[in-house]
Amino acid sequence: MSKIFQVHRRKVIGAGVLIGAYALVQNGTLPNPFYTPGVQNIEQRYSSGGAAPNKTPGAATKRGHPDSVTANTTTNKGIGTPRHEEKFGEQKPDPSTFDKTWNQAHYHEDKGK
Repeated sequence: MSKIFQVHRRKVIGAGVLIGAYALVQNGTLPNPFYTPGVQNIEQRYSSGGAAPNKTPGAATKRGHPDSVTANTTTNKGIGTPRHEEKFGEQKPDPSTFDKTWNQAHYHEDKGK
């Protein structure tokens, strides 16, 4: 072992320094040298365009707001949700007698699909 250290002393010391610096950066003791103000600006513009700072989500996000990185599909707002029934449910007219008969014959319900 001592022979290896004597021959490759600089490499061993350099590897130890790199591993120690990496551990300090990961723990938050040292700032990341690659996270410059330019990188922060790019991340902010990228996320305000509808993406997250480190990835593009598979669903749309709110544009123009860099802090909005969760997709709109995570909060259900469509047909069949309580929010939709509360806001838009009363706008649907009640079906007439003909419509009820038609719906019962085709969909086995008076209200339709």
